[in-house]
Amino acid sequence: MFATRGYDATSVREIVEAAGVTKPTLYYHFGSKEGLARALLCEPHAALIERLAARLEAAGDPIVLLTDFMRAHFEFCGEDPDRMRFALALVFGPPGSSLAEEVHQYHIAIMEQLSRISVRIVEAGLIAESRVDDFTRDCKGLIFITLIEHLYKSQGLDPGIPERLVGELMYGFARDHV
Repeated sequence: MFATRGYDATSVREIVEAAGVTKPTLYYHFGSKEGLARALLCEPHAALIERLAARLEAAGDPIVLLTDFMRAHFEFCGEDPDRMRFALALVFGPPGSSLAEEVHQYHIAIMEQLSRISVRIVEAGLIAESRVDDFTRDCKGLIFITLIEHLYKSQGLDPGIPERLVGELMYGFARDHV
């Protein structure tokens, strides 16, 4: 309901009716509507950050690491597209709510991990150090545009899309690549 109607437009009454529970039950388990929203967004985002951090700690090919990073995002989105729509609505919606700020902090933490991957790609000699910020921005753009197309234009997330996107980013569009 938060994803389709918006957080502010969804009442506690509507939530409990749709869930088939009472208001006291919602308040007992989540404390408030905001507590429910936090449980829906923050716990899964924290788990995603942990999953990404574990992959980041592993040594190895930074291109594989970048591909895995993208795959983790796309899998996260595919697990619950409504959750992702809700998160994006908060992150890119009007500023000011504590919930939006909290979700934005998860977004920042995830993008910091992407920056660390970009540094590894520089260290591997695959891009110039002077281009690391541009490279990181382009990676973010590819991730977000792909997610938005999936979430709002009903385009599927092909399992091979992380490899394709990373290949196009690293090697361009001018020739076929492996």
